[in-house]
Amino acid sequence: MSAYPAGAERKAAFFDYLEPIVAAKNAEILKDRAALKTMSSDLDTQGSLSARQLDRLDSLAQKYALEEDSSAPAQRLRVLLRRADIVPLPLVLVQAAKESGWGTSRFAREANNLFGQWCYTRGCGMVPDRRSAGAKHEVKAFDSVDEAVAAYLYNINTGRAYQRLREIRASLRRAGEKPSAMALADGLLFYSQRREEYVNEVKRMIVQYYKFHETREA
Repeated sequence: MSAYPAGAERKAAFFDYLEPIVAAKNAEILKDRAALKTMSSDLDTQGSLSARQLDRLDSLAQKYALEEDSSAPAQRLRVLLRRADIVPLPLVLVQAAKESGWGTSRFAREANNLFGQWCYTRGCGMVPDRRSAGAKHEVKAFDSVDEAVAAYLYNINTGRAYQRLREIRASLRRAGEKPSAMALADGLLFYSQRREEYVNEVKRMIVQYYKFHETREA
């Protein structure tokens, strides 16, 4: 991205590159969600799930980091339907832009890390230049941007810090509304130590995202 002049040209290149990747990952999640919704409907109407469906339920529970327990299928389905859902495209894109300096940061260029994700195993990524004394985290390295996007979505959909985001999203679904980037941004309070200030900056960037696309389409 450093090859593009800062400003509108770099923004356009960044969005054009990342949008299809995010859309594809969200589409994969929606396939899982559709399977869960079918199971939920079958359970309501038939009172039980087939052996094949139970195996699929176990697989999705593992995929979405649902702790193993003895909960009934209905309870597991309720939790999984809060986790197996999209993160709106504008929210993913503006967070990637913010965390990676529009794809120009050292971590983006050398580790495909667009979202500032950390890891805690020695050698799992890159050591930040300004890491505090005694800190052991590294900025996680990914083999590809696809992998980084998938990891970000997994983090949002399973991490304890983003339970509020998932609750907001589920509430919108119950009301028959599509999850919106602006609404879900309120669930990012713990993405940064800057808390409310960070959320407000993300919201401002979402507004700018829509304005930018309106300008491009005009």
